[in-house]
Amino acid sequence: MNISHLILCTSLLAAPICAAQDFTEPEAAAPVVASPLPSSMAQKISSGDFAGLQTEIREALQAAGEQTKATQKLLQDNKYRHLLDIHELLRVTGPDNMKAVFSKSPQDAAFVKAFLQDPVWMELYLGAGLIPENSPAGIQILSDIWKADGKSPDFRTYQSLATGIASVFSTGPFAGKLKANSANCNPVRRYQIFKKLHQENKLHPGFIKLRPWEIRFVTGIHWDDKSYEWLNEHINLPWRRYTDACWAAPYTGNNFFGDTIQGPLFYVPWRDSSGEAENTRTIGGVCGGLSHFGTMAAQAHGIPAYPVGQPGHCAYAVRVKRGQWKGGFGGPDGGMHNHIFGSEAPTSYLLMEAVFADNEKIDLAYQWAYQARLDEILGNKDKAIQSWQEALKQTPLHPFFRTELQRLLLEKQGMQPIDWYVYAKDALSHYKGNGFAAFGILKDVQNKFLMDIPPA
Repeated sequence: MNISHLILCTSLLAAPICAAQDFTEPEAAAPVVASPLPSSMAQKISSGDFAGLQTEIREALQAAGEQTKATQKLLQDNKYRHLLDIHELLRVTGPDNMKAVFSKSPQDAAFVKAFLQDPVWMELYLGAGLIPENSPAGIQILSDIWKADGKSPDFRTYQSLATGIASVFSTGPFAGKLKANSANCNPVRRYQIFKKLHQENKLHPGFIKLRPWEIRFVTGIHWDDKSYEWLNEHINLPWRRYTDACWAAPYTGNNFFGDTIQGPLFYVPWRDSSGEAENTRTIGGVCGGLSHFGTMAAQAHGIPAYPVGQPGHCAYAVRVKRGQWKGGFGGPDGGMHNHIFGSEAPTSYLLMEAVFADNEKIDLAYQWAYQARLDEILGNKDKAIQSWQEALKQTPLHPFFRTELQRLLLEKQGMQPIDWYVYAKDALSHYKGNGFAAFGILKDVQNKFLMDIPPA
């Protein structure tokens, strides 16, 4: 370690975290107001009849759509939007899986009742990025957190934190590692740690405004829970300098006893310490350990970060403001260990930041997405296409939404080469700075377009 790194490591132990306004995100739109559910639906929830609830809601939404043809107007109605949220939740979770959570205990049943009456929370959950991929697990994690803290008067303040933790523990590349190490990585304990640190004013002030998709990059790493507390207490520096936090640990491939980091004995003598972060600070490591240390040091102060794989190297990235990530130890580009829209940075994080850039627009886009899925279930594919197009007007680069639209277009009869050309030209106009994402998302369309061109 050179002298500049030694000076830095000394300063890390004393320098306070500094607040900055540009880390915080734009204020969210006004929350959706809950509307009382009809008594028949409330009774089905109370009895755990989620299959019946799904059928009744679908019929009610269909009737409302037939009565009011303007879908835009329907989505402005709190009652319709509330029912649409529940319908989408049941679609991604499954009535039987919802009943399994409901039937687990009276406390779990109370959570399900509270959750279905809270459209704000449901929309945070459904719009968290990846969570519908494994919604049953996400719902159970949310229930466990709610059982531990849901009666607290300030729980609504921490709904985004709870939802982001449920997301990263149930879906995405870290979920399997977090489940496999549940004794050390527990979602309820991780929630309680971050809530406590926030209440003690030990996190960046922008933390509390982060949405669940952003919380994934604060609470999502497979090191143990107590390392967050240790790092928050022992590694403190001006927040923009967490790209240097990795150097608080020595770079070494051998411990004090000569054991190599490539073998099983490197950390053994310190196994009972305060966690992996303290182990790394004491003994050191190579690029992988130091990059995870730097990532978690930023996260422990409420700042989004992620480790990243590069050829023969591991680095990391720290988010210094919305849409801007700075590299630590050689990042931010490479293979993101934690991601939503694919792992290859910069395409992945640039795409993610573009998709979620505007809170109000992304919220409306998800509503159109729920409507599109309902339209298709009801057998109206043309209307579903229109709804997906409306969703993409709000967030043109959302890959999941565009994939769904293209699937329906490919199934549609009568599409001519000129139609595909017009569609592709419009889509490409939104992808400035995201060229690789454009090639990936339009591959099926390109193939179809080329195949349909007459040989002549």
